[in-house]
Amino acid sequence: MPFITIDTNAKKQVEDLDLVELTDLVSIELGKPKDYIVAKINSNVNLCCGGTPSVCGALIEMKSIGFGCKISRLAQVLTDFCVAKFSCEASAVNIHFVDMPAANVAKGGRTFG
Repeated sequence: MPFITIDTNAKKQVEDLDLVELTDLVSIELGKPKDYIVAKINSNVNLCCGGTPSVCGALIEMKSIGFGCKISRLAQVLTDFCVAKFSCEASAVNIHFVDMPAANVAKGGRTFG
């Protein structure tokens, strides 16, 4: 049920290990099973942060059924991930959190609500 997409203009090849680490991070922070998490990382995308395409940054969309009070911590952890993995400038990591209604989310052909 948690879906995360990272778009970054970093010129780095995304490895399977990067996706596994991101999945582990989301699982730990949200306390949700890994088999419910879908993670996608797009690198080398056209991205302009603060009016300058040369700034290494990221645009993250994090969707889940409920975040509780975990958004602030998750924002910091995801920013740290992008800084460490892609050499993004922390101030150029932008995150959009989307709380999805359970009735609008399905896995394996069945909705959660």
